[in-house]
Amino acid sequence: MKLTAITFTFAVLFVVAGARSLQQAPAPAPASSSKPVADLLFIFSADNASFQTSTTLELQGATSTVQFYGAGARAGVILTPNFLNSSLGAPYVAMDGNWLNTPDAALHGSFNGTHKAVLMSLSSPQYNPASKTVTFNITVLETKQTALRTTKGVANELVAEALAGSDMLMPLIEPGTVLTDVALFIDENKAALEPMAETKTWWWWWGPGWGWGWGGCGWGCGWYGKK
Repeated sequence: MKLTAITFTFAVLFVVAGARSLQQAPAPAPASSSKPVADLLFIFSADNASFQTSTTLELQGATSTVQFYGAGARAGVILTPNFLNSSLGAPYVAMDGNWLNTPDAALHGSFNGTHKAVLMSLSSPQYNPASKTVTFNITVLETKQTALRTTKGVANELVAEALAGSDMLMPLIEPGTVLTDVALFIDENKAALEPMAETKTWWWWWGPGWGWGWGGCGWGCGWYGKK
């Protein structure tokens, strides 16, 4: 099941990349153009995703690492416990206590044999390594660009496709809904992960190329340079 989920992850990623390459001319700037660009993408795979409530998502059979992709062909993997640590002062938690600044995300998976997706924002992840489950607090987002935190991300592409007539997006989620072979695409802006206080002078980050790095947190591990 995990191999299927990972294969599905890359299939969706390449579809998104292909869609972007077809845009020969820039579209008129939307009202959300003043928002930060999603120049960083995290991808997390799991066997199943179940909505415990309309505001709670649980991933079962979660992978032990999270993939990330940035500008300039930068890519790598992060150990899941490191990435999902939501305690204050953890590498991916802002000084105000919000994990990844409550990012936009697109959950892709199979629902009743059909490829479907859910648009949401994520917060307060909880990881259980023994059961390989992850729980997020979520907010299902409206199908409009102004509902998103960033621009030019996977979530933005999903909204654009829905507005063009695609029926992939599930706008309403009932408690108990389950998707299988899932991939969670998380949009982020790199600048938002820069140090936010003198007490937090670096974040786990990458250097050029692909790799594990020290501590399983990405090649080069540290984004250095005090502000």
